[in-house]
Amino acid sequence: MVRFIGPDNDAYVASVARHIDEFEELTGLPATLEIIAETDYVTNSLDALRARLRGESAPDVYVSGPVSMWKLAGEGLVEPLDDYVRNASLSYDPEDFIPELLEVNRWTGRRGEALGAGPLLEIPVNWETYNMAYLPDVLERAGLSEPPATWEEYFAAAARIAERVPGVRGFAQRGTDTWHTMYTGFATQFWSYGAVDFDQDGRSAIASSTALAATGDFLAAVRASGPTAWPNGHWLDVARDFAAGNYGLIVDSDHYVAFFEGPDSAVRGQVAYTQPPVGPGGQREANMWTWSLVMNSASKEKQSAWRFIEWASSSSFLTRAVAEGNMNPTRLSTLSNEEFRADAARWNGFMDNSLELLRTTSRVLPTPMPEYLDIAARWSRALVDGYGAPDALEGILTEAASEIEVLSSGSVARSL
Repeated sequence: MVRFIGPDNDAYVASVARHIDEFEELTGLPATLEIIAETDYVTNSLDALRARLRGESAPDVYVSGPVSMWKLAGEGLVEPLDDYVRNASLSYDPEDFIPELLEVNRWTGRRGEALGAGPLLEIPVNWETYNMAYLPDVLERAGLSEPPATWEEYFAAAARIAERVPGVRGFAQRGTDTWHTMYTGFATQFWSYGAVDFDQDGRSAIASSTALAATGDFLAAVRASGPTAWPNGHWLDVARDFAAGNYGLIVDSDHYVAFFEGPDSAVRGQVAYTQPPVGPGGQREANMWTWSLVMNSASKEKQSAWRFIEWASSSSFLTRAVAEGNMNPTRLSTLSNEEFRADAARWNGFMDNSLELLRTTSRVLPTPMPEYLDIAARWSRALVDGYGAPDALEGILTEAASEIEVLSSGSVARSL
């Protein structure tokens, strides 16, 4: 028996559910899937997932990503995968994965130590970085001949769109008090300003002068030309609203291409894709994420769990999953697949842009530590508070930084 758990509203998980009979027929192993609401799965506490990862009926395999996986690794719920990969079937071909995506899923488990070293903790099944998507016709209607190249230009262009294009807001921006509010477009802008989460001494730096400037510019722009309902924008709302033509610009997940170029999109074939803007010093930093398969250390069926991971991250499965909306491909064989290339060719250079960003600029920007989920949640709450009280922003960030100091001091030096 293999038990798998993942969130709904996820194209990859939907592909697993659609084809699970294939795994059972190929292996002779029965499998059970538990799909829970994404709004319960991707939370500040991960309580819904964590509550299921222990006990007799604990899932053997689950879906996670860097920040949430760091927390679960700190709780001993992540099984290193190097030995399984070394002993995988010949057809599995781990060399077929885009190297950068395996690298960001290696970590020692020790606070502050860079990704890329230590055991392999996840197998990536899709990835996202944070590009800039825009509607050239909206920019033209606003009197803009070129997409913005700097964050200053981005916010100015958004204000001009909101002022001059009826029924269209300047830029889409997710925003709730959930941790990923800071992780996506905001983090890409924040680090591009030269700001960081922790300084060289390991102290929270979110209230530094550079961080205050980055955050102040961001929140002022959201108030002027971002979503009128901010900070209540779930990522799915943001993706659908941009696909409906309600915004001119967005810096967020390039996964959104599945919505922007999907059959229900009002802007299909009209979206252009490029690198995110640079900061005041000419620096460009793009955050990134991988949705990945994790083996639960508490699994009592680890060999069967690996057979599931091997099937669900094989070249054939992932190539099929991309055709079912699971962006972006993690395997080189998918990138060279003729059907995929033909589909991607219709997306105004989207895939070439995302790959260039992956290979030259994007990285997981936050400082790895088991407590980062709690830190990101506290930081996101500070953004929401600062949005509602702009004159108090410095004090709000200073208070958040102090609390983050306490949260980060609980990290343990635990090797995996």
